[in-house]
Amino acid sequence: MITMEMFFWIIAICGLIYAGLSQFIRGRLIDMDRMKVLQKEVNSLNKEYLDAMKKQNDKRMAEIKVKQDKVMPEFNGMMIGQFKVMGVIIIVFMSFMWMLGSIDPHLEDDVVIELINEGNAWCGEIPLSGAAGPWYVDVKAYEQDSQKAENGTVIYHGIEGSSFLPSGTINGEPMDISLDKDSYSKNEVAIICAVPPEYTTSVVATTNGGTWFHLKLPFEIPILNTRTLNGVNIWFILVAIIAGIGIGQIKKRVDKK
Repeated sequence: MITMEMFFWIIAICGLIYAGLSQFIRGRLIDMDRMKVLQKEVNSLNKEYLDAMKKQNDKRMAEIKVKQDKVMPEFNGMMIGQFKVMGVIIIVFMSFMWMLGSIDPHLEDDVVIELINEGNAWCGEIPLSGAAGPWYVDVKAYEQDSQKAENGTVIYHGIEGSSFLPSGTINGEPMDISLDKDSYSKNEVAIICAVPPEYTTSVVATTNGGTWFHLKLPFEIPILNTRTLNGVNIWFILVAIIAGIGIGQIKKRVDKK
């Protein structure tokens, strides 16, 4: 059984592996040294062309144009190659996200209910018997098997409010979500209602039961103004970015020797 602490380290290790794989894929599929040379040459030619154009030196402009025509096909080919590499890296990233999502121990206490169409809205009852804290409820509306909308809300269970909240997702068409109360005591029942788009055939609500992956930081993130990182993907990406920078610095020092 995977504990929540163990899951924290699994995410971190996966982030490190992903950073290493990203660097390896780029190195194998793109000649970065050649790319840097071409980039420098293209920038130099562009600068020379602008200077010649300002001086109205047609002869020099023609000479530079010949050089540009020689280098640009290779440069454009490598740029297209970068997009292909990004496609591979995105597939690897999504694979890690799928794997981590499939073993996330925080999902074990999730509660799924189907809301009932009551005319003006689709409503349902959520029993509150788990951990106190903010419970995030994710609501999805479907037309047959096609998802039309996704939105959510927070149930304050055993608390009046919270400085850190689960992350939500908004997709598709607008959909209003409401609760019958602002906060609830333990063992109460929360009534949730959704006003989905037209032609909706089913609405499903999933609550996280008050447990989700989050990190409380000892400092505040300046731009986001928060001390909490919410979600597996945020911690995974943060580790991957830091690891990628570290791998890049190590590679530079090795290349200089």
